[in-house]
Amino acid sequence: MNWPVVINAVLFQLTWFAAVLGGSMFAIAATALLTTHLVFRDSLKADCTIGAITAALGFGLDTLWIHLGVLDFNGVAIAPLWIVVLWGALGLSMNHSMSLFISRPLSGAFLAGVCAPLSYLSGAALGGVIVPVSAMLGLVSVAWFALFYILFNKVVPFVNRQFQAVG
Repeated sequence: MNWPVVINAVLFQLTWFAAVLGGSMFAIAATALLTTHLVFRDSLKADCTIGAITAALGFGLDTLWIHLGVLDFNGVAIAPLWIVVLWGALGLSMNHSMSLFISRPLSGAFLAGVCAPLSYLSGAALGGVIVPVSAMLGLVSVAWFALFYILFNKVVPFVNRQFQAVG
């Protein structure tokens, strides 16, 4: 068993619950724990770069969903910090618990497209977000499919080459 991969997956799930249930401070604390785990990996610079990219993309995408009426984060006009931190934590997992999808980007994109609505609906059930019309999550699914295909197929390999990351 590859324990670093298992630890990364568990810490990401902890971050998801911390963010959704506890908000920004808990999300930051859990992401710090996830990052601390990665300090001992050869890919830290690449991981942090990918995390920053996914945080920026997630901020833009979730802010778009707010303005299109797909998601409601308690009436705010831009994506809240906790969801942006969660997107960054997702990026911190791409070279580790999601590394399988770097060589299989279509599979990773498909899984992301399927999981996106489930993640937001789970977040809504726990009170972290409001999904006014669940059918609108189809847009989210398509966007995540496209975004994660590009991330796994182009962005992550490019960043890894720049830092000569060993995933």
